[in-house]
Amino acid sequence: MKKIILFIGITVLLSIETYAQKVEITPQYGYQVGSKYNYNGGYLKFHGSDQYGLTFGINATDDVTVEFMWAQQNSTVSIKDVIFYPIEEEVTEMQANHYQLGAIHMFGYSDARPFAGLSAGWSTWNPEEDLFDSHTTFTLGITGGLKYFFTDRIGLRLQTQLLMPINWGGFYVGGGGGGVTVGGSVLQLNFSGGLIIGLGD
Repeated sequence: MKKIILFIGITVLLSIETYAQKVEITPQYGYQVGSKYNYNGGYLKFHGSDQYGLTFGINATDDVTVEFMWAQQNSTVSIKDVIFYPIEEEVTEMQANHYQLGAIHMFGYSDARPFAGLSAGWSTWNPEEDLFDSHTTFTLGITGGLKYFFTDRIGLRLQTQLLMPINWGGFYVGGGGGGVTVGGSVLQLNFSGGLIIGLGD
């Protein structure tokens, strides 16, 4: 399903290329910082790891670019619970996919252009262990960084992004016939870079 949604997003962006000055495709690679959710009796920890993805952008004006972004992280989840897991323990591998639609505003007129932007979309959380359910959450994003253009069609993008899932999912922590379902919001901070490939005028 996620591949279908990604394909639709790409098709929509590319289909309106003739109405925009320029389309930018940026494969990106970076690092997703780990995050932690504290609850009454313990915490869940989402470990940091590398991430990769793609950003598709259409220049609406010389300063504003509308973008669709997909990024994937493969990490692990650990739990510490005062009753069931007195010592922090890794409980499952986790694959997180983030999909964002938004816009960035670029500043200046040189080859190096700082930018800042806002986005909204959704995130999917898919634990490897069948004991835990997959979840989809509404997610907001804040982005800032720098684009440096070597030519009109080739450039370098460096950025940091803060993703804010409204509720990233739940885990059942328990054993022996008892337990508790834990879930909440975690902040997802990442740093990434990629090669900008420009198409169109």
